[in-house]
Amino acid sequence: MNNKSSISDFIILQDNTWLERQRIAGKVVAGALQLLENAVKEKTTMTMLELNNIAEEYIEKNGCTATFKNYKGFPCGVCISVNKQLVHGIPNEYILQEGDKVSFDLGATYNGSIADSAITCFYGAAEKEYTDLSEATKQSLYAGIKSISIGKKIGSIGDAIYKTLKDKYDVVVNYGGHGIGYDTPHAQPFIPNRSSINDGVRACAGMTIAIEPQATIRSSNFYTKTADDGWSVMTPEVGSHCEHSMFLHSDHLEIITHRDGEGIEREIYFQ
Repeated sequence: MNNKSSISDFIILQDNTWLERQRIAGKVVAGALQLLENAVKEKTTMTMLELNNIAEEYIEKNGCTATFKNYKGFPCGVCISVNKQLVHGIPNEYILQEGDKVSFDLGATYNGSIADSAITCFYGAAEKEYTDLSEATKQSLYAGIKSISIGKKIGSIGDAIYKTLKDKYDVVVNYGGHGIGYDTPHAQPFIPNRSSINDGVRACAGMTIAIEPQATIRSSNFYTKTADDGWSVMTPEVGSHCEHSMFLHSDHLEIITHRDGEGIEREIYFQ
């Protein structure tokens, strides 16, 4: 989410009814992302638009709607960003080439409850500096998740993300994570990828948030700019993006969009 997005100033805490629906949405999101990642690993020759359509069909067949399709005018259900596209890429007729970086960002809505997640992967053999960037970005996501505890300010998330990435990479700070509301994929609070542990509101039970670190290969002239299509965010070097949605319980958090085989547990108890 762009930190200039127009959203409500209020943080709405959710209940168990919301959570049960969000778990359904989260399972569908995880399945759709796995489908896309498998297609890339298998080196499919489908276009980005065809991949988008497969994910949209999967989401709909599993009883959800694609959250981002027609959201603020975005034409597809999946943001697909290739190489120097960082986020918000519009699926088109491009077919991935050897070594391409591709990120998939999608959401599913089930009876108003939303889950939102993103992954970065590679088509065939990629440059080591790109795969190292992707792994570091993932580890920064995990560090941000593990920093959370009830009563602790959410600035700890951006502090953990930034400290994980800052020594080697350019950290994108004008986009970041966000709260999730009823039929509202981007709600308060904004969760920056660089912050102080004393910044922001205090985490509390019932809060449902998405954390999404973004970073690029270091450049002497770092910038982000929106392409002529009005959506794709471009950077001077290849970037990486990952995201999970989570629900905060009184004594632990639950990663709603957790996928099998990840390097972090689905449920993490607060220290």
